[in-house]
Amino acid sequence: MRILTTLLLVVAVAACAVGGQDEKADKEKKKFAGTWVMVSGQVDGKAVSDEHVKANKPTYEGDKITVVSPHQSAETIKAKLARVDPSKKPHEMDWVRENGPGKEKTMMAIYEWVDDDTYRICLDPSGKERPKEFKAPAGSGYIIHTWKRAKK
Repeated sequence: MRILTTLLLVVAVAACAVGGQDEKADKEKKKFAGTWVMVSGQVDGKAVSDEHVKANKPTYEGDKITVVSPHQSAETIKAKLARVDPSKKPHEMDWVRENGPGKEKTMMAIYEWVDDDTYRICLDPSGKERPKEFKAPAGSGYIIHTWKRAKK
């Protein structure tokens, strides 16, 4: 009986810890809600042109993301926000594109909040690995973007 009680207690504590993680992730996802505009960008060691910086706009609605990103795709990119983990340093984010470059691949990224209305993200569009730092050197294929919340 004592072993069963101990086992149930361990399971209950583990369930609470997982539930807490889910709550933190859900709260973090809500911080992204809305439309963002690009402040700056770099792809594989090269700066994103001013023309494309001005045209980039992702919109987060729950787990759905739509992205206008002419330097990546002529069509609007649709994606699902698959995972956010604000407990990691740097924070981690994964999403899966429904169309466009990297369709159906899990895009692994790191991100950080600059302030409440600005974040930057570094990702590997190939889906091969998660970047470890906010750099996109030539030959890496990595993308770095800095986003600011669009004014209403």
